[in-house]
Amino acid sequence: MRERIIADILVFCLFFWAPWYFTAVAVIVFIILFKNYWEGAALALIADSFYSLPEIYFWRGFGFLTLSSLLILYVSSFAKSKIKVL
Repeated sequence: MRERIIADILVFCLFFWAPWYFTAVAVIVFIILFKNYWEGAALALIADSFYSLPEIYFWRGFGFLTLSSLLILYVSSFAKSKIKVL
């Protein structure tokens, strides 16, 4: 629990003081490391509202980081359930 709070604080600080891609990489790493890291998806939604541009293209529009983080969260939780750890 303590590591998760430290990770949340780190991602929150990266969100305000680092470029968006550092924050995105940190969220992806923490989604893979922690179980059900929904805070990353919530922060991706906030990051989308700050960094997205109002264009019609998907990769520059609203929701790219959010959809990516939710997809990574789903895939990693599915993969973690199929992998047996000794």
